[in-house]
Amino acid sequence: MRRFVFITGTGRCGSKLIHGLLDGSPGLNIIPGAVSNLFAESLSYNGFSNNVYYINSKRTLANIINAFKSAKSIHQKSNFEKITRLLRKRFAKKNCISLNEYIDIITNTLFPNKKQTVINIENENIIGLLQTFPNSKVIHMLRNPLTQINGRYLFRYNAPNNYDGMEFSSSFYRNYNSFKNAYLMKNDKRVLIIKMENLKKNTEININKTCKFLSINFNKINLIVTEFGKKIYNELHNYNQDLYAMGYLPGDQNLVNDKGIKKTTHDFSCLTPNDLYIVSEIKYVKKFYKLRKFNKSKNSFFIFFLRHLGFIGKKRSKTFNPYKLIKYSIFSIYLFFLDKHLKNIFLKFENI
Repeated sequence: MRRFVFITGTGRCGSKLIHGLLDGSPGLNIIPGAVSNLFAESLSYNGFSNNVYYINSKRTLANIINAFKSAKSIHQKSNFEKITRLLRKRFAKKNCISLNEYIDIITNTLFPNKKQTVINIENENIIGLLQTFPNSKVIHMLRNPLTQINGRYLFRYNAPNNYDGMEFSSSFYRNYNSFKNAYLMKNDKRVLIIKMENLKKNTEININKTCKFLSINFNKINLIVTEFGKKIYNELHNYNQDLYAMGYLPGDQNLVNDKGIKKTTHDFSCLTPNDLYIVSEIKYVKKFYKLRKFNKSKNSFFIFFLRHLGFIGKKRSKTFNPYKLIKYSIFSIYLFFLDKHLKNIFLKFENI
């Protein structure tokens, strides 16, 4: 079977950056974009099994098809029609096939060569991934959890117009899980752990290290963020949206050049005192980062409410429309209790 290279992490941790830097490598096949939670969703669809059943196969394939469509790739509709025929033929003989075999059929059709195929899945469960794909390699991205979770908040609530979702509140557990997996697998030769901060500060050193890990040659194009070999972040304004979502401040100068991101801003102004306390309780972080200890602080609805309206945190969007303020207020109550509930579950889990 083909060897896969999975890029893993919690999101907002540099997985997109390392994916874009590897994109131009002639020794790799690249699935474009982030096939978000392909592994986790397949497990969920298929009864938490490493097998794929025909009735769920189209949903899993849709993750990859949509990634190619979003990237406006050269792969034609006929490629995916061929994949569908091959899968239908395989499922006619078997009730189910392994996820490894399933992804192998897809990638062999898209990439007839024998090169390693890179897939960015934005999931932190390295251990389960390597059990399913034992011959694969994993590039696991870490980021300071303060700026990562701050970036996650900006991604979801930059403007206070999101009224639902567990994405931000679940990021505390996801960080715990990411650092735990990294700690347990740090000596596995199939795993390379990279800190986002190191990748930005010493891009060439870390890309060289990554190329050696993948047994491919380093090329100068690996210092440029590309998609299908074409530069996509040529100027600062083209990358501002992603920088903002990752927790950087719009207006920062000289953040991007042809060799990647060179300046780091450590902003965690969107985090409440309770958020900071919860972050300081995340185990295994100290194995990779030195973080100050924050004092215990209860979850305050007043602070939570002001933040949701955009009055806490740098460069937040605000509204003074009475109708919208009423709507935000109602959903702030729901989001506050959701946040409190998920954090309580996390803290209980941490104390086991």
